[in-house]
Amino acid sequence: MIFGCKKPIEYPLEPVIAFKSISISQDASGYDSKVFVTLTFTDGDGDLGYYPRESGRNNPIFDDPSSAYYNNYIVTTYIKRSGSWITDTTNVSARLPYMTPEGANKALKGEIERELTLPPGLTVDTLKYDIFIWDRALHQSNTITTPEFVVSTR
Repeated sequence: MIFGCKKPIEYPLEPVIAFKSISISQDASGYDSKVFVTLTFTDGDGDLGYYPRESGRNNPIFDDPSSAYYNNYIVTTYIKRSGSWITDTTNVSARLPYMTPEGANKALKGEIERELTLPPGLTVDTLKYDIFIWDRALHQSNTITTPEFVVSTR
């Protein structure tokens, strides 16, 4: 008889993300109100996400709102104005929850869907996002850029 071991899945230690989809939901009046972006990701050592801030289980730099690492899902919003992309200052970055799996193999692969609030004052505008994530070892993923999309908010 021959027995074999299943080789554990291996990914780079740095998170790697890829754009999967974008969808827009409308309010009761039929105007665009929310954007949902879905990314795929891998992380070789599974150190993605934070415990709830109140738990006291995170490195203090992850729970300090003034830290660059307070949010680990980082979004830059761009609005097209007269053919040029302008950076919007509305903060739509977020904190991903703790995702490290139990067991010896910590490798992670999955999807992240986030709701992104639209910047105030839009009417009919073209937007796009740049997005990257941090892991707890402060490895930054690659940055993805979503396709351009049009919203109609009034």
